[in-house]
Amino acid sequence: MGARGTADTPVGCAASMGAGQAKIPVRLSDLNTYARIRNAALAAFAESGVAATSIRDVAASADVSPGLVQHHFSTKAGLREAVDGYVIELAVETFQDLVREGEDREVWRAMGDTTTAWVRDNAIAVRYVARALTEGDRGALPIFDALVEVAQRQWLEPLAREGKLEPNVDREWAALHVIVFNLASVLLEPALSHRLPAPFFTPEQLARWNTATTELYRRGLTQAASAKPRA
Repeated sequence: MGARGTADTPVGCAASMGAGQAKIPVRLSDLNTYARIRNAALAAFAESGVAATSIRDVAASADVSPGLVQHHFSTKAGLREAVDGYVIELAVETFQDLVREGEDREVWRAMGDTTTAWVRDNAIAVRYVARALTEGDRGALPIFDALVEVAQRQWLEPLAREGKLEPNVDREWAALHVIVFNLASVLLEPALSHRLPAPFFTPEQLARWNTATTELYRRGLTQAASAKPRA
């Protein structure tokens, strides 16, 4: 998707971590202390988990004082709320125009490209959510619910309106499948990279993942041309 030309346009990346050089997108509106602290918290939550991350840890990572963290967010709970809101905002903004007009294969290819780019550019955010959920952190459930809602409203419902979705598809499970699949791919990246000829986050392997995953969903969810209602 092209840049919007606003204060929220992605302009670069920061805070790389771990295998695959996962990064946090940096937007023009993020070039301030509040955003540096929030991004540092996101990276720390992804790396160590929310429970194991203290305000002092975040302050050290952001190169600010603990008092400044508390000035902006009051508490660790407030800091996490800001992180969760940021992750949800990224997903909503990215996928708001996910389904476009065109031939089925082109539509699915565009959706696959958008999703792959989001996972690539927001791997730390995806890892944070995946880790929190696998650790049984109930605080991560609202963000999981929000991601499933994005899949339902901005992916499956538009496909259905365009007549591109198999009528008998279980939409609830389709939405759950796509979210779990993306979360698991990032969480299990070390194992995937072990099996692949190059690390998962290299352009070549991401392209393979994109093609294989897009075809899996296209063939499973697309209404057959012969079954489509006639005009």
